[in-house]
Amino acid sequence: MNTPTPTPRTDAAWSGSFDGEQMSAGQTARALRECSQKLETELTTLTAERDHLHAQLRALTLICGTNDANRFETWIDRANARAEKAEADLAALEQCHDDNCRAVVRLDAELAAAKERLRSEAMDDYASIKDLQRELATERARLNWLESPSGMDWQWEPERLTVSRASIDAAMKEDAK
Repeated sequence: MNTPTPTPRTDAAWSGSFDGEQMSAGQTARALRECSQKLETELTTLTAERDHLHAQLRALTLICGTNDANRFETWIDRANARAEKAEADLAALEQCHDDNCRAVVRLDAELAAAKERLRSEAMDDYASIKDLQRELATERARLNWLESPSGMDWQWEPERLTVSRASIDAAMKEDAK
């Protein structure tokens, strides 16, 4: 690490203290004391700054495993490349998530349409079953009537030898009166 080269003091307090007229010993001592206090304050500030910079360097050394400036740049470049890759992966995942969401919405719509179609078919089947049940009940009633005593007599009448459903229904109605 490069350390800065100290520069000669050129501030006005330093040069103003010793230039010009001859000073008395007391004035010189006072001027030297003021300069000494300024230098101590500046030294304290620079020491704190140095300690802070050393702490930052130790932290970077712990993180990166080196204190070589070229390796810091390499480490930072690698870290930036990893961050960019992570952002690209995240964008790809978000796109995949969006695609999956659209697919789920589409599949939900298809499922709702299929459910409605099945419900409609079930209602049609239910109506067909009811019609078949009514037909079966009618046929059972005909058979029951034909097997009854009045149906048996009716079947053997000579004019009834050709039996049709309509003739059976008409005979059932007459017998019911």
